[in-house]
Amino acid sequence: MKKLLVALVALFCVNAVSAQVNNAGIRFSGGIDIVGQYDLSKSNYIDGRLTLSGGLGVTGIYTWRLMDFNWTPQYGKWFLDAGIGGGFTNETLDVGRSYSFLDVVGSIKLGFKFKKAPVSIIWDASPSFGLWNNVDQTLDRGYSHSRGWGGVSVVYHF
Repeated sequence: MKKLLVALVALFCVNAVSAQVNNAGIRFSGGIDIVGQYDLSKSNYIDGRLTLSGGLGVTGIYTWRLMDFNWTPQYGKWFLDAGIGGGFTNETLDVGRSYSFLDVVGSIKLGFKFKKAPVSIIWDASPSFGLWNNVDQTLDRGYSHSRGWGGVSVVYHF
């Protein structure tokens, strides 16, 4: 299982470098995620997350730009995005127990992109539903689960 996780992380890193990420940042939720966004067109992008705290995980979300709001044009623009994707995480949740999660992830984001700086602040909700497995197999074998994580991201636009 650990070899699979290392291979997935390596694939994610190689993809991020070769895809020429358009935006990069940090997301604060239950831990810290490194965020990379690759624009596919003016109306959609791929949002990749590398989770570092509490375990190691990768998430990819296909995201649509739904609408822009002209609420504060002198300071910047507000936007609303939504998407769906998947993720894999390996976490140590309690003493000595390691769990693997395979999730379907949704995302809805409300963000603000500053007019005079290449930075956005994004508030999001990213609920997930999937399967988990006790890697050590000392107790539970595996069940479905759901998690509703929200977060705040600070993203730099290249």
